[in-house]
Amino acid sequence: MKIDNQRIPVVDFCNSIRSNDVRINREYQRSDKVWPPAAKSFLIETILLDYPIPKLLLSQHTDLRTRRSHKEIVDGQQRSRAILSYFDGEFRISKDSEEDRLAGRGLEELEEEDRKRFLDYGLAIDLMVGATPDQIRETFRRINSYTVPLNPEEHRHAVFQGAFKWFMHDLTKRFDESFIRIGLFDQKALVRMKDAKLLCEVVHAILHGVVTTSRRHLDALYKSRDKEFPEREEIDRRLTGAMDFLLDQTDLHNGALMKPYLVYSLLLAIVQVAAPIETLTEVFDSGGRSLDSQGAAARLSQLADAIDADSDEEFRDFIDASSSRTNVAKQRQVRMEHFCRALIGV
Repeated sequence: MKIDNQRIPVVDFCNSIRSNDVRINREYQRSDKVWPPAAKSFLIETILLDYPIPKLLLSQHTDLRTRRSHKEIVDGQQRSRAILSYFDGEFRISKDSEEDRLAGRGLEELEEEDRKRFLDYGLAIDLMVGATPDQIRETFRRINSYTVPLNPEEHRHAVFQGAFKWFMHDLTKRFDESFIRIGLFDQKALVRMKDAKLLCEVVHAILHGVVTTSRRHLDALYKSRDKEFPEREEIDRRLTGAMDFLLDQTDLHNGALMKPYLVYSLLLAIVQVAAPIETLTEVFDSGGRSLDSQGAAARLSQLADAIDADSDEEFRDFIDASSSRTNVAKQRQVRMEHFCRALIGV
């Protein structure tokens, strides 16, 4: 077996599939699930913005009788189908794309420069020449042996390709620089999608109340909103408002409250006092009182100081709820209630 590293323009790759010189071997298809439009759109947008996409793995076979060779797609069949589908004009880039010049456009509707960029994009390909079926299977085994196991967040974003997954992608992309600036996450945590876990748990609480969340709860949330996510606009508005308020509290940044389990409760508290939600009223009912933006900063700083000192008996239950079993429902509720009281001044 020989491995030949190649770069093939999209236009040549698609025409090779059309002429049957490159074929899809369904024996190597690891999933029969068809990518939804959002996933295909994201891949095409990635190409048009000149970001790299994962390599495709092909095998080459020669027919001694006809003296002709053909290639089979071994790994990357969903990517190949999405690229070919856009090439054939079967779908458009999502209207939600942040790139105005691309949003809602099919290939023929792109500006000439973008259309050329797509067709000329070089697909990185590893071509296995003369490989037997055993060698192809062994290649898969060896590749997977050196792959870092996915954590639950990475696994969800690999399995689900629908509305909620792409909402979470957009949300984390928008907030990540702010998360770094306020000292909530470092780059390593963002790479492992700790930001997605935090925001997913906040969304889960908005929809279902403050509970002890498990992997099962979050998987179910992705699944239930995979096809449609009707609450997207409202939740986006609420979380954006809560983040804007938090970013204004500069005295809290890089301090004792900038831990994911504390920010979970703080974001929910800001959401609740800004406009009460029935699912969160069980934890705190403001009784019609609204956010006291002038005094909130000082009272939140007092809670941060209490955690640092670990000796303020006035806030003993808050300190205890912030030091152990931090992701359990009761502790989350205690922290959220204290934050709500600090925000409205009671």
